[in-house]
Amino acid sequence: MENLHGILVFLKVVDAGTLSGAARKLGVSTAAVSSTLARLEKKLAVRLLDRTTRRLAMTPEGTEFYSRCKQIVSDLDDAEHAVSQTGKEPSGLLRVGMPQGLGRMWIIPQLPRFLRQYPAISLEVICKDVSAQTRDTELDISVRSGELQSSRLAARQLASCRYVVCGAQDYFDANGSPKTIEALDQHACLVYRRPRNGRIRQWKFSSQRDNYTKPVRGLMTFNSNEALVAAATAGLGIIQVAEYYARPALDSGELVEALSAHKSDGYEISAVFPQQQHLSPKHRVFIDFLVSIFNEPPWT
Repeated sequence: MENLHGILVFLKVVDAGTLSGAARKLGVSTAAVSSTLARLEKKLAVRLLDRTTRRLAMTPEGTEFYSRCKQIVSDLDDAEHAVSQTGKEPSGLLRVGMPQGLGRMWIIPQLPRFLRQYPAISLEVICKDVSAQTRDTELDISVRSGELQSSRLAARQLASCRYVVCGAQDYFDANGSPKTIEALDQHACLVYRRPRNGRIRQWKFSSQRDNYTKPVRGLMTFNSNEALVAAATAGLGIIQVAEYYARPALDSGELVEALSAHKSDGYEISAVFPQQQHLSPKHRVFIDFLVSIFNEPPWT
């Protein structure tokens, strides 16, 4: 450990690219940096850097030494951070984004439990379905549904949801309930236009052999899943939505499920957050809170 100072100076020189650049970052003279490197090389009995007036390059031994020392310093930083965070109460502002329907129905009602446990955390909740328009840096944590496209984010899967086909009992009394997927062509289907790309979402079904999609003719089109549920409850037609949107109406009897034997997998729900070597306590406890909500999805 007596060489630690020299090792840190060596790493700083390599990262800065020059002796003078490392000296500026360390707040010492270039001569002091050069002297420290010379003592380290003498102690190790090996040349770590080839230094000329115009360039600085690591020797093969220096490359190996740099790699090993960089990992050791990183491990020391991890140990220091872990110890410094022990016993700290999670606190501060946390900006959390979530889809409107999922948040209103399943996350926000659980927030009192979180705030009772962590009163020093203040929350700003941003409900927005079109997450692609929200820059990653604006949010500390975001709950998202569907495929994740940004590799700059870390992700924690929370739950999977399935699609359900349903309608009001009054509609089925008047028009009959579809017994086959093909029979949907004879019914008033209400469809969803994705706000993100303007496309009509095709309906998904499963069979004994595979999963497949079916285009449906839409009597009416909506850009909100909650609006679809309201329209179906009013008896306007049949819908297919993610189960968590329809579950309260199914439980109350306002909607009745159809084609349950062909229920299809829908999409994943995930918590995403900026990639960091160390998660702050407030980040960690809120992600754990989300996991506790969806450990067994409440809509199932």
